Amino acid sequence: MQRITNIQELETAINQNGELVVSKNSKNNVIVMSMEEYRKKILKKEIEEHLLKAEEDIKNGRIKDARLVFKEWKEKYGI
Repeated sequence: MQRITNIQELETAINQNGELVVSKNSKNNVIVMSMEEYRKKILKKEIEEHLLKAEEDIKNGRIKDARLVFKEWKEKYGI
């Protein structure tokens, strides 16, 4: 286990590993990560949620042929 005692070491560890788990009394209490890593995790979670919803829509027959959708868009919006 790595022991960090100052902010510079904390920043270096986060840059090397992407995130850092802070423990107290052998319990993981806090995760510290870079904003870039946080944004990646949030984006990944959102994509997974959208894919799960899409799979549920397909499973329950809530689908529409893309050609029909594009035809409707062309008629309605001229695109």
